[in-house]
Amino acid sequence: MASRTHQSLADLGLDGTQTLVIPQGLHDFADAQVVMEHGQNAIFHKCIQSSAFGVEFYNGYPCLVYAMKGKEVFFTPSGEEITVRTGEMVLLPRDVFMVSNFSSSEGPLEALLFFFDDALIREFERKSPGRSTHPTSRTGAYKIDHNDSFRGFMRSMIDIYETIDGTRELLHTKLMEVLFLIAAEDDHKRLRSFLHENCSDSGKRNIHHLMREHCAHNLSVNDYAQLSGRSVSAFNREFKRQYGVAPSKWLIQQRLKRARDAVLSTDASITDIGFEIGYASTSHFIAQFKSMFGTTPKQLRLGQL
Repeated sequence: MASRTHQSLADLGLDGTQTLVIPQGLHDFADAQVVMEHGQNAIFHKCIQSSAFGVEFYNGYPCLVYAMKGKEVFFTPSGEEITVRTGEMVLLPRDVFMVSNFSSSEGPLEALLFFFDDALIREFERKSPGRSTHPTSRTGAYKIDHNDSFRGFMRSMIDIYETIDGTRELLHTKLMEVLFLIAAEDDHKRLRSFLHENCSDSGKRNIHHLMREHCAHNLSVNDYAQLSGRSVSAFNREFKRQYGVAPSKWLIQQRLKRARDAVLSTDASITDIGFEIGYASTSHFIAQFKSMFGTTPKQLRLGQL
């Protein structure tokens, strides 16, 4: 795959061969800037000038998206469509793949993204109203309508904090502040429900479960290592111990098996099939397909007629 460093987030929609893992993947894009960051707690400012359709991303941590300008449409795994316009925001759950669309016909998209780790959520739960009860129904992603109380706070994140080096303590304070603002102006029970179901102290994830659940997505080995809670070297070592092969080779095998199924069961073009599983180069896809199966995709398809 080509390096994503200094690309625009809009390029992901054009490429379609890679899933963005956030928050860590945002560092690779010129139109997403860190406001403050420490560990998994972070605040990013993004400003996209060009339309970006069909951008798939994996949300590793609970995320609040506040639209400062423009309109962004999110599609949840269940098919729900959530439109966020200027002054509105949405809380997105962790550990899910989602898709976003943005059209530049109405101007650029500017947004703030807040990410919260487990320790901060636990602290908020201890300090917030109604801390003795936990809801039983699932909240999922939910939108918060425009509220003038948030405007000044969000604007200050750009006007003040993009020009100074925020400390860990300052970042912690601002993240807690935004949660308390939401609790005061929205439904604090709904907020607590969202945070409680999106807080996990599980640490390292089971590799077999992780790969079974997500191997159909075009993530890199580095992305899988981060999702598993391991360093890349530890992930490679543990993966090879469990599967008997390096994760990079295993991922190629799984993608080519999906391609073979598509060749035999659909009439999609060979180029589209290769693109779907993460190959920007059709010739490279055909070469790797032939190396694994001893025949080209076209020959395989013709052989079943």
